[in-house]
Amino acid sequence: MNEMPETGAASTNVAATPGSTKASAPAPPGPAPAGAPAPVSPRRGRRLLLILFVVACAVAVAAAAVTVLLVTQRPRQARAAGPFHATVFGLHPGQCFNSLPNGIAGAHAVPCRRPHDGEIYGDFHVAGRNWPGSATLGAQARQGCQSRLGGYLNPQLNTTGLAESYAYPDEGSWAAGVHSVICEIRSTQGKLTGSVRASGT
Repeated sequence: MNEMPETGAASTNVAATPGSTKASAPAPPGPAPAGAPAPVSPRRGRRLLLILFVVACAVAVAAAAVTVLLVTQRPRQARAAGPFHATVFGLHPGQCFNSLPNGIAGAHAVPCRRPHDGEIYGDFHVAGRNWPGSATLGAQARQGCQSRLGGYLNPQLNTTGLAESYAYPDEGSWAAGVHSVICEIRSTQGKLTGSVRASGT
């Protein structure tokens, strides 16, 4: 016998035929017999889903809180405080700068067309690995910067009121790897405006 699926809410009366089993009548309403599974009402099912959702959210929040606690309480590696690195050693020839209240150590580049404290006209590396001492390093800085000044300055520039100077690392900065000398030119009469550099250099 082929069986077709039922559609709709209509019920079909099945007549008993010889040799067939009589269809049983639907069970009367009332308590289910012992051992039969109790039907779950739609309202109770929604309530169970809501409870499961709330429990899952609570577990997720607790896990996130534990993760944050572990990350924030992780022991941090101590960083050794190195020697002060003056920002002036990051400047290059042709750059103009202004100094901060702590002097040339806090110099920062500005456009040369704006009023500025000075201009970098040279830089060079000092050879050697061992600290040469302040006197030796100062003499090398002076000689090296003076030899570079003439080739940098605009020959038509009035140099009255200009003064050259130089910056070199102290022993702590030398130990940290700063082995450069910075050559600079400043005005003795306030700020400079425009570059002192010769065209083509």
